[in-house]
Amino acid sequence: MADKTDELLTNYYSGVIDTKILLRRSELQWRPNDDNAGIKSLNKHTRPLDDLIAKYETDSILHELTKQRDAIKRLETTFSEETKQIVQMHYDRRERLSWVVISLRMNLSERTCRTYQKTFKDNVAQTFNELNIAV
Repeated sequence: MADKTDELLTNYYSGVIDTKILLRRSELQWRPNDDNAGIKSLNKHTRPLDDLIAKYETDSILHELTKQRDAIKRLETTFSEETKQIVQMHYDRRERLSWVVISLRMNLSERTCRTYQKTFKDNVAQTFNELNIAV
């Protein structure tokens, strides 16, 4: 049974989170600025790059997506290369590998591969809970 952590990891390893981040940035970049629409201000300074960076920093959706991505990246570095490969093969939906194929590629038993994946998933859920990151 898939839960929210599984969905999050699937989105991360399938590239969905990175795509959402790029899409959100482009939305913010091309959204018209409605400050005093129709009123000309003589003292208004035009600083488009500063305004864009301010939009990026204040956007809650973009902030939450980057927090999710960065937390998983940091957590990945604490695990062995073997575990990282197993988790990536399991959650990357572009290839849709079964546990049998994953175990054959890693030269491990299917049960061992599932144990590595479960340990990683539990650590992600615990870390997200501790950091108050929405899943």
